[in-house]
Parts: sequence; C-alpha cells; structure tokens
Amino acid sequence: MPIIDVFIAKLIAMGLAFVAQYILWKKYSSYQTWLTQNQTGVVSALVIFTRIIPFILVFVILKEEPRGDVPFFYYKASHAVHLDLVYRDFWSFHAPIFSYIIALPLLIVDHASSIVALMMVGELGCVWLTYKHYKTVSSEAYAKLLHYLMLPAPIIICLLGGQEDIWLWGFALGALMIWKKSNSDFRMGLMFALSLLCLKVTVAFFLFPLFFLIKDKFKFILSMAVVGIPSLALLYYLVGWDFLMLIKHTEDPYSPNLFSVLRPFIGASVNITKMNWLGLGLFLPLTTWIGFSVRNKSFEQAFPLLFILTYGLMQLFLPSAMAYYMFIYLVIIVFELWQHKDGSFFFVLLLLNFLLIVEPFVYVYYKNPVFDSFEVLSKSGYGLEYLLQWAFVVTLIYVLRVCYLRLKALPELAHK
Repeated sequence: MPIIDVFIAKLIAMGLAFVAQYILWKKYSSYQTWLTQNQTGVVSALVIFTRIIPFILVFVILKEEPRGDVPFFYYKASHAVHLDLVYRDFWSFHAPIFSYIIALPLLIVDHASSIVALMMVGELGCVWLTYKHYKTVSSEAYAKLLHYLMLPAPIIICLLGGQEDIWLWGFALGALMIWKKSNSDFRMGLMFALSLLCLKVTVAFFLFPLFFLIKDKFKFILSMAVVGIPSLALLYYLVGWDFLMLIKHTEDPYSPNLFSVLRPFIGASVNITKMNWLGLGLFLPLTTWIGFSVRNKSFEQAFPLLFILTYGLMQLFLPSAMAYYMFIYLVIIVFELWQHKDGSFFFVLLLLNFLLIVEPFVYVYYKNPVFDSFEVLSKSGYGLEYLLQWAFVVTLIYVLRVCYLRLKALPELAHK
C-alpha cells in the first residue's frame, strides 16, 4: 500500500478514535455502573477492536509488510532463532537477550508480523500491570484504562511501528511491584538487572535519579553486581568488546527534540555523536539532581513521576531521540498525570496523539530533513515539519512541567 494511503488510513482511524474518546470522557459517569459491572467484556471488546482486528486486517487480509523497526527486528530474530551469537554473528543495538525474546514467535510463524504480535502482547501486559497497580490507589484507574486502549497513537506505534519501548516501563513497574510485596531493595535490583539484559542500556538512565530514593543502597548495588559482573564477563568471553555495539547507535539525527528545533540557530557544522554525548551530559545530571532533591518523598509515589521525567528529558535533550520514544511513558501520563475530569489535560493527551501520528509521517515523507539553516525551511513542506517539531517539543515541556510540579508537591516523609 502506498505510504500516503497508509497515512490517510491513520488519519481516519485517529479521527474515529478522537470521537470515541470524547464520547467516553463526556458520558463516562452516566454509564460507569454498566461499564464497571461488565469490565471483562468491555476490556476484551476494546482489545479485539483496537488491537486484534486491526492486526488481522493489516497483516492477514491486506498482507502488508511490517514497517518501522520490525524488519531489523526480524533480521535479528532470524539469526537468534538459529542460536547465532548476538553482536558476533549479527548486529543488535539492544541488550543481549532481546534478540532471543523476539525470536520466540518465529518458532510459531516465521514472519515479521509475528514480532508485531509479540509487541502487542507485551504492550497489553504492561498496560494491565499498570492498571493493577493504579486501581489500588485511584478510583479513576478503570476509566483511564479504557481511554488508553482507545488512544490511536499506541495502536499505530505498536501495530505499524512494532515498538517495544513500553517494555521499559513494564520491567520498571515489575520492579516496583516486587518492592511493594517484599520491601526488598535487593530483589528490586535483580529485576532492574534483568531488564538491562533484556531491553536497552537506556534502562540505566532511570537508576540515576531512583538511586537517591532507595533505602538500602548497598543491597541494591549488590544485586546489580551479582547479575551484571558475571554477565559482562560472559559477554566479553564470547564476543570480546563487540557487545559495546549496543551503545553506538548515536550517529543519526532524529526529531523532534531540542536539537532538531534549535539546529537552524546552530548551523551545519555539528557532530551528531558529540551532540548526543552533550545531551547525555545535560539530562542525566538534571534527572539525578531531581532524584536527589526529592529523596525524602514517598518511594512509591515518586517512582512513576521520576520515570516520566527521566525519559521525557532524555527525549528532549538527545539529538537521536524521536517522537515514538514517548511510547516508553505515555501510559503513565494517562494513569498518573491526568485527572479524568480535567478537560484541559484531556486536550493535551489528544494533541500528543495527533503529533505522535502526524509528525513522524511528515518527517519520513520528506526524507528525514535536517534543518541546519533557516534557508532550508523555505523548501516545500519543510516549514510544516518544523512547526510540528516545535509543537511537539513545547507540548512535551508542558507535560514535564506538570510532572515536576506534581513530584515536588508530594509530602515529605517524616523518616526515610
């Protein structure tokens, strides 16, 4: 299917989803009793209509090939399913176990769409864990679950982009739930260590601000070392220094981020890799300082807010960050930052979804433009893309401000 037809289909789906979102938001109180009494049926129906039927339509009936990162995922999984060695026998910018996880569905159906199905199952698992966590602390959790399932951006990001980024939150939430159940910083650390082996090195970013809220820091570090040191030793034994491949994916500029919107002011003579290191050097100390400044807040309450701030600031400061990175924490924005009756923030959610769908298409349609001067913006379509980037960056800054103010407003604990 031509890319412009895919985009038109996305716009139609987004329009229908926005209408459904508004109706649900406006009429929820009127139908709350029925929706709650039929929770299993309602949630199952939403999953069928927003995930399963679109998957069957796109990949079974229309026989479309997966897009986004999925072809590269399929390349890795095709090697991993034959037990080839990651980093030595095939390229990967993910943690060592990731390629073998996404190879599992190929044992059932050897097609790239099988990986998309796995991503959808993973997303739904993360969303369900999020709902289970929040229903114990918020009476609005069920309404927010329904709204999230109907948001168009997660559906498109997962279905057509095959993104696994929400898994970072799934593992982090799993660690929090282990901590809540056992009150063990050691066991929580084991979960984070496992996520570092299964996902991306970006998991480590969250540990910098979180470290200051952890009570028994020694046990937490010990648990990371118990898993990390033998794993690194084994990787070095098997592939030498090739495992450093997972931190080398910083050579291409993407959008939208502060760098992409400020580049016309900076000019063309900028090394993207150096700018990524500069962005890292700015946002990591900033998130670490935020973690230190709220070290006396409730661990459970501060945890999701710090998660949003960490990956939101990462997305803002890194020149290699793209719009779809918001998939890491979009579900928490819905559950944590939005009060269901807040119409203003409801509009922000819909605006974010609009930008998450439209900006990446325009960016790719115009062949990933780099705005290294203001003269470039006069080219047809480039001005629109630049405005979309600014709209996304400004909206993201607004969300991060709301998150930071919520974090600072949490009450101080009498004893840490």
